[in-house]
Amino acid sequence: MGARGHLGGLSVASREAIRLLGAFGFEHVILETVGVGQSELEVAAIADTTLVVLTPGLGDGVQMIKAGIMEIGDVFVVNKADLPGAQRTVQEIRSMISMGPKLAWRPPIETTVASRGEGGEDVLGAVEQHQRHLRTSGAARQRAEARLKDEAADLVGEWARAEARRLLDGDAELAAGLLRDRIPYAAAERILTRSGGRLVPEGARRGR
Repeated sequence: MGARGHLGGLSVASREAIRLLGAFGFEHVILETVGVGQSELEVAAIADTTLVVLTPGLGDGVQMIKAGIMEIGDVFVVNKADLPGAQRTVQEIRSMISMGPKLAWRPPIETTVASRGEGGEDVLGAVEQHQRHLRTSGAARQRAEARLKDEAADLVGEWARAEARRLLDGDAELAAGLLRDRIPYAAAERILTRSGGRLVPEGARRGR
């Protein structure tokens, strides 16, 4: 699904799609982001296990630190491990993990050569091991609760933004005051006052 400009590396509808696939009995759902940059980290808040896939010789070490993806990786995979520099990349990742905080789960580092079908079973084993850790430690429940809270908060923000824009577009006096004062804070305060602090529009509840 196209991200359509949505920051985070995933489509806005990803959560709904995952829920739908789960309702149809799919036990595992694989998410692939549009690419990892400084804003494409939303997958870690949605997925139970996050894999960070890197390749040697592309300056990934600097990019990892810059993008902050060391914090989201549950399993690290170095693909194209048959190329020069692969072991150096593995060592860089291991060093960065060692410099980080001591956590209950230490992300494993697996190597693959996807073009030859090598290493896939090791990656799957690492994922299953992380899943067992989540279940036994109670982290699975905590992550599920955090995801639902995040989704509910995102929906409130989405609905509130739409309702606030409707009020701004429909109230000439409010819009004129905003253009005159050039201060959005005052307009935002007036919107909240007029709506009684409730910005969820009618019909927003859609049986979610």
